[in-house]
Amino acid sequence: MTQAGFVQATDTRDAIISAAFACFRTQGLRKTTIVDIAKAAEVSRSTFYEYFRDKETIVEACAEAASQRFYRNMATAIDRHGGSTLEGRLVRAAVFVAQARRVVEPEVYFDEEEVNLMMTKNAATLLKECAEFLAPYVSAARLTGEVRSDLDVASASEWFARMLFSLFTTPSPTIDMRDDEAVAAFVRPYVVNGFNGDRSRRR
Repeated sequence: MTQAGFVQATDTRDAIISAAFACFRTQGLRKTTIVDIAKAAEVSRSTFYEYFRDKETIVEACAEAASQRFYRNMATAIDRHGGSTLEGRLVRAAVFVAQARRVVEPEVYFDEEEVNLMMTKNAATLLKECAEFLAPYVSAARLTGEVRSDLDVASASEWFARMLFSLFTTPSPTIDMRDDEAVAAFVRPYVVNGFNGDRSRRR
């Protein structure tokens, strides 16, 4: 395939995914048909089938696109508000996820349908993606000495990913999850301290 052909194919695929998102928003996931998506993308049904086998595969593609956008936006939020420490960055990640749970429109980070589609992925896949996103931040903190040098980066990243999942999925009986400062205050005392325990006291 030529470069121009590759770009055109990518553009067509992206157009179909964008059209699917638009249809899911207006008609819902269950009611949207392949004909609806093809019409919204201004392509024929046969063109749709050149890129996607069936409705399930377009939903999977949308879920993947939603995940990528979610993590790009999380990285932006961390870079913008998280400061230079691992503690600040992970606290901001927690606030970001709490915001995603309630879909904060003014932040322009979230789209309800995208968040919903992302959550259609297998739970183990979602956890793996989240841990992989967090790992470079944890690894950098190990190099700078903010966390202990023998910290297992993969394990620590998975632990915090599980914390983020609970913030997203489980309402709190004591914390106002709509209050960003309350979420930050809840996470801050524990998030990095858990990565700095004295080895001699661990059994």
